[in-house]
Amino acid sequence: MGDFEPIITLDNVWKVYVIGKVEYPALRGVTLKVPKGSFLTILGPSGSGKSTLLHLMGALDTPTKGKVFIAGRDVSQLSERERARLRRDLIGFVFQHFFLIPRLSALENVELPMIAKGVPSSVRKRRALRLLTLVGLREKANKRPRELSGGEQQRVAIARALANDPEIILADEPTGNLDTKTAKGVMEMLLSLNVEMDKTVVIVTHNPEQTLYAHAVVRVRDGKIESVEEGGRKPFFNIEELTS
Repeated sequence: MGDFEPIITLDNVWKVYVIGKVEYPALRGVTLKVPKGSFLTILGPSGSGKSTLLHLMGALDTPTKGKVFIAGRDVSQLSERERARLRRDLIGFVFQHFFLIPRLSALENVELPMIAKGVPSSVRKRRALRLLTLVGLREKANKRPRELSGGEQQRVAIARALANDPEIILADEPTGNLDTKTAKGVMEMLLSLNVEMDKTVVIVTHNPEQTLYAHAVVRVRDGKIESVEEGGRKPFFNIEELTS
């Protein structure tokens, strides 16, 4: 183990929401580095700030104070259009609620991010079919979301997250609506993206069992990092360096 290249860096990050005249700090001085090619699990109870942390990592929001760097770029210095381009090109998102378009087929849902990037139709369809094959759903490419099980819908969402070949996959409670067996299949799929495709994977969860897939586990409570420890896989970096 030695030095690592962080693909995401949070430097003394605060996120404060203001409702009326009252301030609600969701994150309080968080410093964290995400090594390129790592699998990190962010673990914490509801209201701990873990989803806010993931949103900042994905440039879905900007910090009230502190800095967030993604692939070396200071998110706070980017315009909204530049942040959108950064998300489109570098990051794939997977959420607890699948956010599939009901009237579109599985194939068309996977194509959507490529349309935003201006990928030609023939290339889009070929790539989308390849991704559905990767997640084991080639035979259901023309099915609409209502014709798919919850686990199948989440696999379509994972294929969609991979549409523009991102370096980073961010997953917020990706198995929250799934039964135990289906959840295990989704987690193994995220693991394979890390192991076989060298994607950096960060998941947010309240389920301690999902730490088994990670190189490192970041425990969050009351908007602060409570601890960082090894996950179920041996890390290729020094754990202590993640918060230094």
